[in-house]
Amino acid sequence: MIVWLAAIAVALTLAAFALAAHARAYTRKVEAEFPPTGRFIDAEGARLHVREAGLPGSPRMLLVHGASSNLLELWGPLADEFSPLHRVIAYDRPGMGHSTRMKRDAHTLKVQALCAARVLEQSGAGKAIVVAHSLGSAVALRLAMDHPHLVSGLVLIAPAACPYPGKPAWWARLSATPIIGDIFCGLLIPGLAPPMSPASVANNFWPAPTPVNYMHEAGVPLIFRPRAFRASALDVVATNREFAAQQLRYGDLLTPTIIITAEKDRIVSPSATLARSQHNSPPRNS
Repeated sequence: MIVWLAAIAVALTLAAFALAAHARAYTRKVEAEFPPTGRFIDAEGARLHVREAGLPGSPRMLLVHGASSNLLELWGPLADEFSPLHRVIAYDRPGMGHSTRMKRDAHTLKVQALCAARVLEQSGAGKAIVVAHSLGSAVALRLAMDHPHLVSGLVLIAPAACPYPGKPAWWARLSATPIIGDIFCGLLIPGLAPPMSPASVANNFWPAPTPVNYMHEAGVPLIFRPRAFRASALDVVATNREFAAQQLRYGDLLTPTIIITAEKDRIVSPSATLARSQHNSPPRNS
């Protein structure tokens, strides 16, 4: 029995070393394939990767990406289109893409909005139109509420910003669990998740087909690095609590807002709740 237990322990140890080596190799490979394309700024204890296009002094547009992604998510479809007449600014949210993550409260929308504010403050002058997708929409809303002097308008694409029934996905809850989550993200995600990602991405775009070359152009493989995957999971697990606290303030928001959503979205349910929150909530003194 002791021999068998020792053999199992050795086998598990060797497997862990092999998986850790694969995770390191995967991280090196994808970071070489998708290197930083912008500059870095310090914000709230994090080092944020920021990319800009368009003439300085032009009207500004800030792009805020959603969960499990990076600045390339919105950069590809929007930067070339709008940079001739706008100063387009995008950044990797804390812990994702090439941005580092602060040690405390990075999952809170207050801190996420502070990071967005620092990006705008260090990228020119004047208010900006903020274009945000999914979870990035909640960040954009908080930015407009806490830092209205920086925001002229909001464009929210499939916004995730209101409390929802049920719990976040099992993989997010597992990834966010102390110790176990580090093991899961550090040893298993780089090997298991990439082969499954095309189906997951297709589900995001359903019923439309996945755009050609989307996986590469959006830098999807970057999210399967252990630290990035765990950072996104921590953000996702905190959403219901953060959304519930923030929703109480939506009725006070006077920023012009456009909401773009789809009736058949499988990931984020149609955003009528957010629209009602903005138009029907009684005003509050703050």
